[in-house]
Amino acid sequence: MKTAVLNIKIDPKVKNEAQKVADELGFSLSAIINASLKNLARSKTVSFSVLEPSSRLKQSIASARRDRAQGKSAGPFRNAKSMIKSLRS
Repeated sequence: MKTAVLNIKIDPKVKNEAQKVADELGFSLSAIINASLKNLARSKTVSFSVLEPSSRLKQSIASARRDRAQGKSAGPFRNAKSMIKSLRS
């Protein structure tokens, strides 16, 4: 297989963290980048589904789930109509 060289600038911390994950998964970082670029070329889409939500977002989601389980309203609106009315006023 022919190869080409791709030079990119990346935060060293990100590179080190990505390298550790790649190693844990048994892949080289180069193999993961190659697979990502092949997927981009094939699907013409970029997927960030492996991103981890921030701790603040995790807390907000957990709080919303607790409220919902307890039957609490998710906000001051009872339905979409009342929300739209509020937005227009």
